Amino acid sequence: MDDELRRWVEEALDARIVSEARPPIGGSRELYLVDVERADGTIEPLVVRCEGGGSFAGTEISPAKEAVVYHALEGAGVPVPRVLASATDGSAIVMARVGGDSDLTPLDERTRAATMASFADALAALHSLDVDALSLPGFARPRTAEEHARLDFELWARLAADGVPDLDPLIRYAGAWLWANAPTSVARTALVQGDTGPGNFLCADGVVTGIVDWEFAHLGDPMDDWAWVDMRTDADEIPAMHERYSRATGIAIDHDRIAYYRIAVDYRCAITTSLAVSRGGGARGWAPYLLQTQRYLDGIAARLSARLGIDEPVALAEATTTARTPHYDALLDGIRAAVQKLEDPDVRDGTRNLQILVRYLAAYDQHGRELEELDRADRVDTLGDDAQSLELIEHAGARGDERAWRYLLRRRARERVLWTSLLDRPARS
Repeated sequence: MDDELRRWVEEALDARIVSEARPPIGGSRELYLVDVERADGTIEPLVVRCEGGGSFAGTEISPAKEAVVYHALEGAGVPVPRVLASATDGSAIVMARVGGDSDLTPLDERTRAATMASFADALAALHSLDVDALSLPGFARPRTAEEHARLDFELWARLAADGVPDLDPLIRYAGAWLWANAPTSVARTALVQGDTGPGNFLCADGVVTGIVDWEFAHLGDPMDDWAWVDMRTDADEIPAMHERYSRATGIAIDHDRIAYYRIAVDYRCAITTSLAVSRGGGARGWAPYLLQTQRYLDGIAARLSARLGIDEPVALAEATTTARTPHYDALLDGIRAAVQKLEDPDVRDGTRNLQILVRYLAAYDQHGRELEELDRADRVDTLGDDAQSLELIEHAGARGDERAWRYLLRRRARERVLWTSLLDRPARS
């Protein structure tokens, strides 16, 4: 931690930091595990979560918002850490450290099944709360069924408008479509965590000990959270979780609404990574956010196409080489060799991430100009001149316009050529 943050923690808690560590987790925020010594000599393990210049720094999605949720849920029957201090500027919070681990990969089959059942119970407890009895200052409250989706989309549209001047038109279309097609029924107004599921809860011995990371929390449709679970959980685990949840809550699982919100998950994530790109990177550097944005664009294209019943096969040229291809290959070989000799994990990851840029530039050298010319001609033919394109895309999304969507699918196929060597490989964990 920097000196200013360290001083604030010690002053806020009237304690002395005796140890600190930064675990290799987190995306938009910085996270520190600290031990503090109280005046009576007792040692207390804590967590400090603070702004780190990532996607949401200086926005409504802040540690202060998370603190509101943690305070509201204290004693409410949902396992969450207790907040001990909040910075007056909303940039940092200090929480008690709960036991357990967020990594489920070491768990045996039986323990994992118990853990996922425990998480379904926790989600049921969360969605069963009377939101009118929760103190959630600053949280917009939906008045209609449609507002259960739209109020949160208003936030994401503001984030994109303020922070991403070159937002991909496919994201714009999807946002307009989601707004226009908001579900017209909802079982219950719930406090929705957002980004919920494995990775954002702690567990020990098959029991969830604490749900963490509430920066996307809002009042909305319970099925919104289940769409996040769909993204973060093995498909064969979900039916048993659905059944357990419905027994506990009386809320029927609506697969159609989950499919709708699954598009919304990719939409939000694409804006998140686009914000990181526009800001020059985040906790994972810059290049990984470029690549991850492409993955979310693929998700939006596939899921919204399925929803609209539209497919657009595109025939593209096979990969070629240029006079510069050997230069890129030599650079990639050099980076790979260098990474093997680097001991500092941050330097090693940063150097490895340069391969993303080299692969993209090599593909652009082969196809970039040709693809840009094809897209320019296609865009003008479909949407008209550049000055009107963005507005037309959003109007088209609101109507579910087939001609515009087919253009965006062709555009996506062309853009994907530049990322194919990376997108067709499994994401590195």
